[in-house]
Amino acid sequence: MKILSPLILLLVVPALAWARQGAFPVTETAANAGIGIKQTGVLTYPASMMGEGIYSGEVRAVISVDAEGNLSDWLVTGYTQPAFAEAASAAIQRWKYEPTLVDGRARASRADILFEFRLEGVIVMTLPGASTKHAFRQILEERYAYRPVRLSELDRIPTPVHVVPPVARIDGPPRTVTVGFYIDEEGRVRMPAVERESADDLLAAAAVAAVEQWRFEPPLRKGGRVLVYAYQEFTFKPKE
Repeated sequence: MKILSPLILLLVVPALAWARQGAFPVTETAANAGIGIKQTGVLTYPASMMGEGIYSGEVRAVISVDAEGNLSDWLVTGYTQPAFAEAASAAIQRWKYEPTLVDGRARASRADILFEFRLEGVIVMTLPGASTKHAFRQILEERYAYRPVRLSELDRIPTPVHVVPPVARIDGPPRTVTVGFYIDEEGRVRMPAVERESADDLLAAAAVAAVEQWRFEPPLRKGGRVLVYAYQEFTFKPKE
């Protein structure tokens, strides 16, 4: 099965991923709201960075919250210095969450988060829509010490070692679903997601459920293991 090259960073599954508490804006209705984040504890500037004369930094991460508001997974996808990533990771694991609401019902969903570390304070924000595309271009800049690489930068395309096909019944014409996902340094699929317009679709759910079970050989760049972002397209057809 061929893995397609990444074009954009997909955002959410299955609904919008705006935070509803703490330092984040409230933009949804009560019946339709994204992940609620309650910041607990103080997120401070790492003292080690000041000692090294580094006065700013960034971290980008993805969080997944289930329908009960539990943090089900999280992944750091980029940082300028490891100390900033450690501080952001500790905060993500310490915070409390509320699930996304769709028509008043709690749903599992995903959110991309940016941490901007400055001496005067740390700014935390979500990255919806066009901002996410811009964020992905920024991650590719060389100023990031760690970032997801492009498939074209790998020594070779990762070989799947375990593939589970999506299972779903369909009536009518064939339909295509595209799932975006990370492959981490161990070859595990992380944070599979679909585009927003497909986020509440049964076929999209089947495709995501399948991809999250896939495994690959570890992605390699210049012989070293790396994080990579890719996407896979599925075409569902009715049984003849």
